[in-house]
Amino acid sequence: MMRYKQSIAYPWALTGIFSAVHLVITLIPYSITVSGGGQISFGLISAPIVGFLLGPFFGVIAVIIGSLVATLMDPLIAVLGPFTVLATAAGAFAAGAMRTKLRASIQAIYILSMVMFLISPIGPLIPQFILFHFVVFLLSLLFLVPGVGRRLLDALTLHRSVEGPIRLMALWLLSIVAVTLDNVVGSAIGAYYFNIAFLIDPVSLAGMFSLAIPIIPVERLIGSVMVAMLLLALVEVLERADFGLPLSRVGRYELLELEEEPPQSTSHEFSEA
Repeated sequence: MMRYKQSIAYPWALTGIFSAVHLVITLIPYSITVSGGGQISFGLISAPIVGFLLGPFFGVIAVIIGSLVATLMDPLIAVLGPFTVLATAAGAFAAGAMRTKLRASIQAIYILSMVMFLISPIGPLIPQFILFHFVVFLLSLLFLVPGVGRRLLDALTLHRSVEGPIRLMALWLLSIVAVTLDNVVGSAIGAYYFNIAFLIDPVSLAGMFSLAIPIIPVERLIGSVMVAMLLLALVEVLERADFGLPLSRVGRYELLELEEEPPQSTSHEFSEA
């Protein structure tokens, strides 16, 4: 197994395998959207898992491939048309990037998406739509706080010395940030897409979006719990095996991942991460 892990072909092979896995899972409906008549699929669950395992590069590629093929097979999944994959890929990126030096870009994407929604044709009509997203954005900042962030990041590594409750909390925070980023990116795109592509006037579109305000928190909280529990089970297995997952490097090629080092004491500064 070690020889395979040192080959640059190994992550590409995993990309193909997990794109197929994501494809199959994406074809399973998760809930019915309140606008556009399409479906949200279980791809919102599998995307963060693939991102966590393969990282912010290979994971995103795998999710994009799987999502594109899925939307061709079942057009109802393409709620945002050709832009649907961007939202799903954002969830995969968040789960993968949180373990890397790119983690600060997650907050940047949150801010950009929320601003884009607020300046959209419907943003001034229902600014409260992004309240839940803003709360999750604040939770994502915990990963950047010195001390607290270090403990959370340590809990995302494959070390049995990490206490179970701390690991579960870290995985849930990672999950809620990822599945909610998926939604806020999709909502920002949808605010423009439905208005331009289907000529839905802003007042009617705002009414359709407002119906989702009480649904989104419940939907995303349930989704995040599912992702966290699946990741916890996977971590328990992977820390006992030698599959080279989550990806951190391929031979001498650094994949931007955190190195799997023993957890540091909380007295260490986050800047050492």
